[in-house]
Amino acid sequence: MTDQAGDFGELAMSLHNQSTVLGTVEGVLQFAVEVLHYDHASVLLMHRKHAQTIAATDELITAADQFQIDLGEGPSLLAITDHDDVLVEDTTTELRWPKWAPTAAANGIRSALAIRLFTTHTTSGALNLVSSEPFIFNESDRQAAHLLALHASIAICSAQVEANLRQAIDSRKEVGQAVGRLMERYGLDAIHAFGVLQRYSQTRNERLRTVALHVIETGNLPQ
Repeated sequence: MTDQAGDFGELAMSLHNQSTVLGTVEGVLQFAVEVLHYDHASVLLMHRKHAQTIAATDELITAADQFQIDLGEGPSLLAITDHDDVLVEDTTTELRWPKWAPTAAANGIRSALAIRLFTTHTTSGALNLVSSEPFIFNESDRQAAHLLALHASIAICSAQVEANLRQAIDSRKEVGQAVGRLMERYGLDAIHAFGVLQRYSQTRNERLRTVALHVIETGNLPQ
C-alpha cells in the first residue's frame, strides 16, 4: 500500500478536476484496472431507490451487475443495503444468492468484491470488482479497494453537488427569462408573472422549469 500512496494522491487530484459524475466514475474505473490491476470494474449508483450501472470497464461486469438488478439479489445490492464489504470467493460454491450465483458462474464470473460507496449521511452505490478466476481477491486487494471506494465516494458526492448546483442555477436563469417574457407579453409585474408560472406548474403537475422552458421557446403559456 505504501507504494500506492503516490498513485492515490494523483487519483485524488484527477477526480477533483472532473466536473461530472460520469467523468468521476470513469476516472475511478480507469484507476482500478490500470493501477490496481483488477480484472473488471464497475460502479452502481442508486437512482430513485433503484441501482443502476453508471459505467463499467467491459461487458462481463456489466452483465454481472444486470443479473443482480434483474434477480434482485447479489453482492453489490447487499453491500449497498447492509455491508461495507461483500466478498464472493467462488460463485460455483456460493450459497447466499441461489439465483445470482449460478447465473454469474454460467456466464464466466467466478469471484466478486463489492464495496459500498457512502458519505456520512447517505449511501450512493457500490464499487464492483469481478474476475473470471475464483479466489482472486486477497487482503491487500480488499484494502486497496476500500481506499479506492473512499476516494470515489467523496469525489462522486462532490460531483453530484456541483451538478445539482449547476442545474439549480440554470433553472433559476430560465425561470427569470420566462418571467420577463410574461411581463412583456401580458403587462404583468415580476411578482404576478412568477405567480402565473407557479400556478401553471401546480395545475399541470409539471416542474416549474418545464413550464418556464415552454414559455421561453414558444412565447406562450402551456395550453
